[in-house]
Amino acid sequence: MSRKATIYDIAREAGVSTATVTRVVRRDPHVREATRQRVQQVIDAHDYTPSLSAQNLESGRSRTLAVVLPVISNLYFNRILDAAYWEAEKNHCSIRLFQTMENQAISSELVSELIRCRMDGVLFAGSIWSADRDDLNFALDKLRKYMPVATICPPDVSLECICIQSDLVNCSRLPVRHLHTLGHRRIAFLGGSMHSKDTSRRGEGFLEQLRLMNLSDDPAYHVDAGYDMESGERAVLRMLSGLDSSRWPTAIVTFNDLVALGAMKQLKRMGLSLPRDMAIIGCDNQFFCAYTDPSLTSVDLHPEEMAQSAVRELLLARESSSRSFAIVREATLVIRESCGAHLGFRRL
Repeated sequence: MSRKATIYDIAREAGVSTATVTRVVRRDPHVREATRQRVQQVIDAHDYTPSLSAQNLESGRSRTLAVVLPVISNLYFNRILDAAYWEAEKNHCSIRLFQTMENQAISSELVSELIRCRMDGVLFAGSIWSADRDDLNFALDKLRKYMPVATICPPDVSLECICIQSDLVNCSRLPVRHLHTLGHRRIAFLGGSMHSKDTSRRGEGFLEQLRLMNLSDDPAYHVDAGYDMESGERAVLRMLSGLDSSRWPTAIVTFNDLVALGAMKQLKRMGLSLPRDMAIIGCDNQFFCAYTDPSLTSVDLHPEEMAQSAVRELLLARESSSRSFAIVREATLVIRESCGAHLGFRRL
């Protein structure tokens, strides 16, 4: 046989049905040993590799999980995708990425495509919680008729699906408590957009912790700044240039590590020594935090663990796509040099 053998060729030569060939390939224990050996000999003789799409048509499953994310150039989302990929690989499944526009509705076209591709499950993560989401439950309800649905979302989001929730409020409280123990009483929060629920949740946690500790919540210390390094540079310059130096904060908490990087660059440009003159704490605990100067203290939201949990729960839920529950993953403060912990308590 000069051409590549198909499942029909294997079945005809072995004298069995194509369904039996498929069961042999999948090592189905219900196939009689004599039949299995006969079919396997033909498979080996022709170096036959089964078509994944043909198996999918026969089984009604793709052995593929969908991951729906906004731009993956964001390191946080990249970590989610990477962890989901390897967890799926470990469980003999594959991952297919679908991207959405930031803060836009889940389109009916995307929902139809996910259903048409016969996905074994779908994971949503990112900023789909940050806008008015009248479409969200409608889309998820429709998908749940065909596959299990998991989301990585904030703890106050209520959805009828598997919710792996990140502790966004506590991720702002942890830095404030830590800085307070080091003697800081004037603490600023930079980054994000107050039009985003993601930012407002972190901002709420920050303000609540200030009030619990009777610290100043001066509006000048809260700068709506964006999400990247340039945003951090601009935010620091805007905040400090508008204040007398006697009113400058002694510590800064940032929306994410990229904003922290920009803030650190601008503070050094202004002649400040970090962390002696200004302590700083980021969020996301990106890989570069240990290599900045000084190394950046950051809050870890554990996106890898959340993605791995989501994949495992989706695979467990394949037989019951209506499963609905929530798992909350607590944030962790990773202490390095930028917060000034090595300087000890100071009266600032």
